[in-house]
Amino acid sequence: PTPAEIAAFDAVVADQGLDAALASAVERLLSSPAFGEHLAVAWLDAARYADSYGYQSDQLNTQWPYRDWVVRAFNENLPYDEFLTWQLAGDLLPEPTRDQILATAFNRLHRLTNEGGSLAEEWLVENAADRVHTFGTALLGLTLECSRCHDHKYDPISMRDYYSLFAFFNSIDENGMYDTAEKVPSPSLLLPTPEQAAQLEAARAVIAAAESEVAKAVTQSEQPYREWLASEPSWGEIPDLIGYFTFDGDLGQLKNEVPGEPVEVKTEGVKSVAGIRDEAVLFDGDQAVVFPKFFNVDRWDGFTLDFWLRDAARQNSDAVVLHRTAGSDVGFNGFDVTLNDGYLTFRFYRVWPGNGIGVRATERIAQDEWQHVAVTYDGSSTARGIRLYLNGRELPTTILRDRLHKSTMPDAHGKPMFGLGARLRDRGLKDGQLDELRIYSRPLLPIEVQHLHDGKALTEAVGDPSRQELLAAVFREGHWPEFRQQRDRLKQARQRLVEIEDQIQEVPVMEELPEPRPAHVLARGAYDAPKSDATRVGRDTFRDILPPFPADAPRDRCGLANWLTDPSHPLTARVFVNRLWANFFGRGLVGTPENFGRQGAAPTHPELLDWLARDFVEHGWDIKRLCRQIVASATYQQDSRLRPELRERDPENLLLARGPSRRLSAEQVRDVALAASGLLDDTMGGPPVSPYQPGEDLWRETNEMSPPYRQSVGKALHRRSLYSVWKRTAPLPNMTAFDATTREVCVVSRGRTNTPLQALVLLNDVQFVEAARALAVEVAREHSDVNDRIAAAFLRLTGRRPDATESGLLLDLYHEQRALFGDGGEQDALKYTRLGEAQLDATLAPA
Repeated sequence: PTPAEIAAFDAVVADQGLDAALASAVERLLSSPAFGEHLAVAWLDAARYADSYGYQSDQLNTQWPYRDWVVRAFNENLPYDEFLTWQLAGDLLPEPTRDQILATAFNRLHRLTNEGGSLAEEWLVENAADRVHTFGTALLGLTLECSRCHDHKYDPISMRDYYSLFAFFNSIDENGMYDTAEKVPSPSLLLPTPEQAAQLEAARAVIAAAESEVAKAVTQSEQPYREWLASEPSWGEIPDLIGYFTFDGDLGQLKNEVPGEPVEVKTEGVKSVAGIRDEAVLFDGDQAVVFPKFFNVDRWDGFTLDFWLRDAARQNSDAVVLHRTAGSDVGFNGFDVTLNDGYLTFRFYRVWPGNGIGVRATERIAQDEWQHVAVTYDGSSTARGIRLYLNGRELPTTILRDRLHKSTMPDAHGKPMFGLGARLRDRGLKDGQLDELRIYSRPLLPIEVQHLHDGKALTEAVGDPSRQELLAAVFREGHWPEFRQQRDRLKQARQRLVEIEDQIQEVPVMEELPEPRPAHVLARGAYDAPKSDATRVGRDTFRDILPPFPADAPRDRCGLANWLTDPSHPLTARVFVNRLWANFFGRGLVGTPENFGRQGAAPTHPELLDWLARDFVEHGWDIKRLCRQIVASATYQQDSRLRPELRERDPENLLLARGPSRRLSAEQVRDVALAASGLLDDTMGGPPVSPYQPGEDLWRETNEMSPPYRQSVGKALHRRSLYSVWKRTAPLPNMTAFDATTREVCVVSRGRTNTPLQALVLLNDVQFVEAARALAVEVAREHSDVNDRIAAAFLRLTGRRPDATESGLLLDLYHEQRALFGDGGEQDALKYTRLGEAQLDATLAPA
C-alpha cells in the first residue's frame, strides 16, 4: 500500500474501528483493476499462456488479447462456471459474443512447432493431448498424462477414458503447426478496434457500391455491344493474356511468348518430351519449373490458368501441378492447383485449412491422356468465384473451404514464387507432363475457355441468336473500356478491405469441424498407431469415478462444460477453491493442487474444503465473494510470526495456527519495487512490453533463429510484470530467478526457492537499481533528515514503519555506503545512478 492508503486506513481505524477499516480495505482492493491483474498471473500459469510458440525457433505469437480477457473477466467477477464454459466452449454457445469466442483461445495456448519435416498428423495429436492434459490439471486436478500410453497405475482412468476425453479436443480446423509469426494458425478470430470496425464497414459499403456499378454497366452495354459486333471484330487471341509458355525447344531458353513481358525462368532438372503441340515439359516429382518474380497476385486479383495436362502416374495424395506460394513445408500461403487420384483441386489461402477458399472437382480426369484444363478465379475471395474446366467443359465441384481473410501474401520469410510440377518438400507431379500454359489477368468466361479448347466456340456463336448474351459478356469483359474501368474499381475496393484486415489483431480460437474428426485409442500414444473400429472411441468422460455425462447434453465441448460445471461435480469447485486458498496462504488445503488423485496429498482440513466448495457453488460461483470470505476470516487475519511453540508442532503451518507468511512471487517482487519507487505505470492491456534484460540480446544468444529482443522505451519499461513479454525458450532472467515458470505446459503451483541469484537480481538488475534510485529521490524530496528518509522508504516498501533495530541497521548501511561513494567515488556513484531510463534529479547529489 502507498503511504496515503496506509494513512487512510489508520484514519478509518481511529474513527470506526479495525473491523470497518479492514472491510473497507478489502472492498477497495476487490474493486481495483489490479485485482484482476493479480489473479490473472496464476491462471495464465495454468493456461500455459506465453507470447511465443516455443520449441525450436520460438517465434512470437499474438495471444495477448486472451490475457486481457482473463483480467477483464476477473475484474468483472464473471462467475467461475461461466469463466470455464466460455474458455472450453464459448464458440458453441448460442449466438456467441466476441469475448466468448476469444475465451476459447485457452485451448490454443499450447506450444506449436514450425520445424522443417514436421508431420501435421503427429502434431494434431500432440496439440489435442496438450489440451487434455491442461483440462485435467487446471480444471480437474488430475494427472491424465499417464493414461495416454497405458491405463493409469494409481487412479481408475483407462486409456479408453483418456481418448474419449481426447475426442472433445481433436476436432478443430487446424493443421497442427505454424509457419511464420505473421500467419496466425487457424481457426482464428479477428479483433478490430472500434475505429477498424468502422473502416471495415465503410470498405464493405464501397465494395457493394462498386458491385452495383458493375451490374449497372451490364445493363448499359447493349448498344455499345451491337456497334462493336457490327464492326466485325477479330476472334484471334483472347484479351488480357499476360503469360504464354509453349515449352518448345531448349527448356533452358524458355521464355514468355507474350511480347513485352520478359520473365525469369529456372528449368533445372526437368525434361522435354513430345507434347500436345510440339514439345511439353516432363516432371519427375522433385524438380520444378520456377518463375521467381512472375505473376504477383493476391486474393483481390481475378485470373485464369489454362494448360494441357497429362497425368501418367496417378497418385493418391495431393500432387502439385502448379502454384504461386510462399512459406515452407509446414505452411504455405498463396494459391495452388493439385491433383489427387485424378481429382483437380484449387486452393487460395493464407493459412490452410481454416483461412482459405478451395474447391475440388467431383469428376476425375482421364489417366495418361492429354487433357485441357482451366482454372478461373474472380477476385471475390469466395469459393463460388472459382471454376474448374476440363476439355472446355465446366466441372462440378465440391467446396472444401470458404472463408478467407487478410492477404494471402503477408510479409513472410519465404519468398513467393510461381512454380510448375513440384514444391519444396511437397509431393510433385511425378511423370506428369504439362504443355501450352496460358495465364490471363482476368477470369475468362466459359465460352472463352471453350474457345481455347476447340478454337471455334466464339466464331460459331456469332451467328447463333441463342448465344448473343454470351458474346455480349465477352465484349464487356475484354473490349469495353467503361465496363473494365468499373471492374478495376471493384478490384481496388476489395484490395482496400484486405489492407484494413491486415492491420487487425488476430488470435487463434476454437471452432468445431462440421463433422467430428474420428478419435482412436492410440497404442503407446503414437499418432501413427494402427486404427480400426475396435480402437475408435466416442466422446465421453470418466464414468467409473466421476458423474456420468448428462444424457441431454450435446456430445461436444459445450456438453463437456455443462458436465464440468454441474453443481454435483465433486472436483471442479474444490480444485478452484483450493488454488484460491493457496493464493492467500501460500499452500492449498490440498498440498498437491495438480493432483487430487490417489497419489496426491490428503486435504489437511477436508470439512473446510468441502464447505467452502459447496458454499462457492451455492452462491453463484462468485470469485470475489470467495476472496472476501477468505481474507475476512480470523484464520487469515492471524499474526504471521512463527512462535517457538508452533515451530516444533507445525513448522509448515499445515494446521493454520498462524497467518500466512511467504515470499512474494516473481511478478510481485518487481511490481512492488516499481510501485514503491513511484515508477509503476498502471496502464492496462495491450501487446506485451520488453523490459530491461541483461546482456546484448539473450534471445539471439540462446537461439539464433529467434527474432531480436527489442527493449521498450519510456513508461513501457515500468508496466506491471503481467504485461512483460513471455518467451518460452528465453524467459526474463529476473522472473526465472524468482521461480516464474516458462509456461511451456500447464503449471498450477510454482516452486518457491531461496537462492543467491535472487539477491544478485535485487542488487544488480537494472530494473531494481533504477527503482532504488527513484525511491531515494522521492524520499529525499520529502524529507531532509536521514532517519526520516529511512523510515519513509521502509514504509513504502513494507507497508509498516521500522522498529528501532531495523532503523539502526539501515542507518549503519547508509553511512557505510555514503563513505564508499563519498570518498573519491563520485564518478562511480554517478555511473551507478545513471542506470535505467528514468530521469535523474539534477538537483540531488549522486552520492
